[in-house]
Amino acid sequence: MKKNLTILLLITVSICYGQKQIWLIGTAHEEKNYINVDSLTYALDKIKPDLILVELEEKYFTEDYQFNLEKYPDLLSTNENIASYKYQQLHTVKLLPFEIEGRNEFYRKENYFEKENQMFDEMLKLYKKNKLSENSKTDFEILFSALSSYSDLKFRSLSEANSDVATKFLALKNEINFNLTISIVKQTKELEKWLKFSELRKDFWNRRNKAMFDKINAYSEKYPDEKIVVLVGNDHKYFLLELLKQNKFDVKNYYK
Repeated sequence: MKKNLTILLLITVSICYGQKQIWLIGTAHEEKNYINVDSLTYALDKIKPDLILVELEEKYFTEDYQFNLEKYPDLLSTNENIASYKYQQLHTVKLLPFEIEGRNEFYRKENYFEKENQMFDEMLKLYKKNKLSENSKTDFEILFSALSSYSDLKFRSLSEANSDVATKFLALKNEINFNLTISIVKQTKELEKWLKFSELRKDFWNRRNKAMFDKINAYSEKYPDEKIVVLVGNDHKYFLLELLKQNKFDVKNYYK
């Protein structure tokens, strides 16, 4: 019996030791309640990372793992960028990008945000004029409720924003956002011109998150003995968390 327990313990230790560890912190780019530079700096001080991955493209970094502030002086304008920079000034740590390349060019080329606003405006007008089918009307009410609830959401702390409940809520909100938008467009003749865009919108979201994961995974293989923190917009956290767990990462919370 003791022999069997010893073997089981060794197997468990071996599995845990072989796992790649990541500290994944969902954040807000702009200051919101307790999600700010100070709360992120506190989290970094607690973890003491060797690498900090930031939601930016490669062009914003120098070859020696720092922000290229000479070329892009406006980089120090978001919570995670400022906190990462402040932490690097006091510690030996590398700053690295993990955003999909060409994100901003894609948004500009597709006139993304203007189209998105216009699509939702037309959807809302049809709803108010009672020109949506009963199914689409119900879908729109669910969609509107989910997006409104998110806009009104106020976390009381960074740890609360990273709780399992918050992560599951954001996962549900995004599933509703992308899938019900496509559903409403498909069912509504007046919105059929938005079908290609609504599908592009969902496809880019998925590609962007998968590209983020690929970079995280590549860094973990390149720096196997380094402690890695990922700072990402909270909307992305559920997607990355699922991919990381599927690929046998040990995903840690800074507050546990």
